[in-house]
Amino acid sequence: MSDIEDTNPSLQIQSEPDYPLQPIVAKDDTSIVDNRSLLNDQGQPNLSRTPSATVPDESTKEDASHTKGFCNTTDSKQVVDLEVDGQLPDWLASEHYTIGPGTYDVKYTRKIEIDGILQSATATFTLGHWFDADHHGYAPNFPAGLFKTHPNQTMLIKFLNNGKKPKPDRVPCNQRIMTQVPGLDGRLFTQNFANHIQELDPFDLTPTQVQTWDEINADFKGYSSSPNGQVDPETGEYINFTMEIGYRTTRYHFFSISNQEPKGHPITTIWNAPTGWVNGFTLTPNYIVMVIHPMLANSGAVRFAWNESVLDSFTFYPSEPTLFYVISRVDKEVIACYRSNACFSLNQVNAYEDVHGNVTVDMVCYEDDTIVHRFATEKMRDADMERLPSSEVRRFVLANPRHEANKIYLDNNSYIPSAISVTSRIGTVWNYVTGQAGQPENATGSAGWHAWMPVVKYERISEATLELPQVNPLYKMRKYSFAYGLGNTGNSKMWDSIIKLDVNNSTVVASWHEANCYPSEAQFIPKPKDQAAEKDEEEDSGVLISVVMDAARNTSFLLVLNAQDLSVIAKSQLNKLIPLSFAHGSYRLRSTS
Repeated sequence: MSDIEDTNPSLQIQSEPDYPLQPIVAKDDTSIVDNRSLLNDQGQPNLSRTPSATVPDESTKEDASHTKGFCNTTDSKQVVDLEVDGQLPDWLASEHYTIGPGTYDVKYTRKIEIDGILQSATATFTLGHWFDADHHGYAPNFPAGLFKTHPNQTMLIKFLNNGKKPKPDRVPCNQRIMTQVPGLDGRLFTQNFANHIQELDPFDLTPTQVQTWDEINADFKGYSSSPNGQVDPETGEYINFTMEIGYRTTRYHFFSISNQEPKGHPITTIWNAPTGWVNGFTLTPNYIVMVIHPMLANSGAVRFAWNESVLDSFTFYPSEPTLFYVISRVDKEVIACYRSNACFSLNQVNAYEDVHGNVTVDMVCYEDDTIVHRFATEKMRDADMERLPSSEVRRFVLANPRHEANKIYLDNNSYIPSAISVTSRIGTVWNYVTGQAGQPENATGSAGWHAWMPVVKYERISEATLELPQVNPLYKMRKYSFAYGLGNTGNSKMWDSIIKLDVNNSTVVASWHEANCYPSEAQFIPKPKDQAAEKDEEEDSGVLISVVMDAARNTSFLLVLNAQDLSVIAKSQLNKLIPLSFAHGSYRLRSTS
């Protein structure tokens, strides 16, 4: 060992990290960062198999930035009675579920040579994106399994799958949690960007079963889906789609399941759309509206099909349009397709129909896909990172899709190119030759393969940053007045407030903020109608619940707000730090009768 000490004397002189999950960098030599966990303080192989660092320690108490929300956490099955500061409403007897990242850093064993002898040592692998955390070290062997992480797999390993179904706890499903999926037996479900539905034990949250949509019904083909399927509160249907990527085309298969029809049935297939990354869609009583932003598959979608990460498989094209496909739920077919300026969205707010048959779609929009690249773990752990891009709520009104738009679609729909079609290639080459590649105005211009589509302009109904939007679930698919979500006061690099937006007046009418506090999704729970006086049966009658990280105190608390003015009703200290989440939670009200 003396040779190593002479060669790298800095191995024994290490500086304390600014953050417990950052590399421990030697004061005199930064070249050993990549092997920081291979040797211990005495220069011997690090044989520890303990988990990576979890919550921030005492050395980080002076740091009150958002970076503390991107640490590892540990499992706990202990039931803890929490003290409530304030008075919870009598009707709020419920179970609240949230989901999010748990493991960013995974220690693993590798071999290193010391004095000519191979010895075991540990190294650390860090998952590369906010959406990837909670994989517990398992590299998924299916498309959409990772958002931006290189699992360092060879092509050979993709052929060596033994065909066995993965164990329930080895399929990461951390994008959405639901207390029920109509048609499926169980009381708690989670979903991912692929096509998995994972059932959890509602008492200790242990994964008990994992299914794919094509196992429920063989007609639901495709290895990718959306974690944000929609439930129609009137019909009780759960509607979603699967994405089947072929060599020349991509097919989006929409389907419906319900308690009356647990095996479900196909609704229709969008067979001529480009291969885009689609996080969700909107629902109205008569229509399904699927929005495909120009974040399109590159390399003919081959990289995506071979399990490469999403951000390595898709590229944003500002010269391509945002497409709105309209499906008639009555006729079970695509009836119209509109286009608008290139934009990017992670979440829709709401959609509804008016008396003239027009369809309104409200979305949280960004100019491009920069936001998902900023969610890289390395960037989110940097206290000096750039502020997250601002969003705006845009309103798109699709002129009656059963009239002129339907006729135009029937006359022209065969001209929509696939992602790798000759038409698309010629258009791309022509734009490059003429110097028009990347020009946003091409998306709504009079030339190009999409020139026949009706153009949809949008109205900004809020320029205030808002994300993870919520509306009163009783007003889903209806004309509404209020939207809630995470906001930014301008004093932080990321969301540090909860806001209430009046969409009719384009005004933020209420907000909540506390210094050094960072909320996760604020879930709207409406006051039950049988518990509300007639005068209280208003759209904003209810509460918002959020898990908030208090960075200054190295802990988190449960926050309950009055949905009418965002005043604090109650708080409950969780006595541990919960990592920040960008996923969607759920709740289940208990009977109080």
